Amino acid sequence: MPNAAKSGNLYVKSFFAASVPAAMEQARRELGADALLLNSREAPAEARHLGEYEVVFGAWPELQFATPAAPVATAAPPVPAPAPAAPAPPSQAEEVQHRVHEIRQIVGRFRPAAPPRVSGELSVADTLIHSGVDTELAQDIERGVRRRLVKPSVLDIARPHGAGSPEVQAATVSELASRVEVRPEIGRITALVGPTGSGKTTTLVKLAVSECLRQGHPVRLISADNLRIGGAEQLRTYANILGVPFQAVESTVALAQAIDSTPANTWLLIDTPGFSAALLDDLGAELCTFLSRRQDIDTHVVLTASTDRAGRAHITDRFSRFRPGKLIFTRLDEASSTATVFCEAARTRMPLSFLCHGQSVPEDLAPASKELIVDSLVRQLPLSLQAVA
Repeated sequence: MPNAAKSGNLYVKSFFAASVPAAMEQARRELGADALLLNSREAPAEARHLGEYEVVFGAWPELQFATPAAPVATAAPPVPAPAPAAPAPPSQAEEVQHRVHEIRQIVGRFRPAAPPRVSGELSVADTLIHSGVDTELAQDIERGVRRRLVKPSVLDIARPHGAGSPEVQAATVSELASRVEVRPEIGRITALVGPTGSGKTTTLVKLAVSECLRQGHPVRLISADNLRIGGAEQLRTYANILGVPFQAVESTVALAQAIDSTPANTWLLIDTPGFSAALLDDLGAELCTFLSRRQDIDTHVVLTASTDRAGRAHITDRFSRFRPGKLIFTRLDEASSTATVFCEAARTRMPLSFLCHGQSVPEDLAPASKELIVDSLVRQLPLSLQAVA
């Protein structure tokens, strides 16, 4: 629906429609192909009933230059007075310059004043770095936000895109979410690997309760931790409490036999030793080869969210030899944000399966979600960006 106004020699008209292209088509049908696009934006609240979007076009009327009337002759003029010279029409350059000036004046009336910049305001990259995100990744995220702000459709030339604008807010959250993948599930045969103290055994029990017993699946627990004295006893105790079968294996041959002898309707959860780099090359090499070759085993790497930036990549890369398919993070209650979780998931492009935020079984286990991870990071950003969390 159109809405017209006049300014000087420029005829200005607003067109409202359900989309910007529809409004533009309506404008060009009425004003012609030479009409000038002055602005496009979402319709203001008071005009939303006319259409979701507003485009403003300007059109120039045909310029008419009057020819002065010829002087009337008299019977006997004493001395004919020369006719006054007609004013020269403006040159093409002057006409263009005049039109540009008028367009700038009109567009200026549509443009709201830019919000004042807060002194010392940090950029998205700066605040992500401050919250624990790796510098290179944070800067790449900011570049991604800028790319998202470049729209293939008509650019809104009258609306500023400040740090607190809805466009930047949405682009930041979308960019963060696009960097991580979540897959909160386990396979029928699942193994947990990871460093000593990462919480593998406790996490395994949480999964047995929440993903197996509560779902009505029979479950069997296996410990392959033959490195520590009594390494299998903690899991044996949990199995007795839960009332589920338990088996400790001393070799990969015994592990293979245990897997093959498990009924097809029973879920099998396997605990493994915490290998250091040296032990993985020595005592862990056989188990590493076994798990990496078994495509029927869903292997998750268990890491702690409180691990420093220098150590987490080294640990993940060490256990990549097991060919894991997912990441689990524990001790989120000890971390100030989800920066470690976010960075490692973004770096490895490995899906996150579950997040643990305490020792309680099974309450302190949550399916991984993008909202949980992004929300923690957004809360570290300037107040202007928090509204979309």
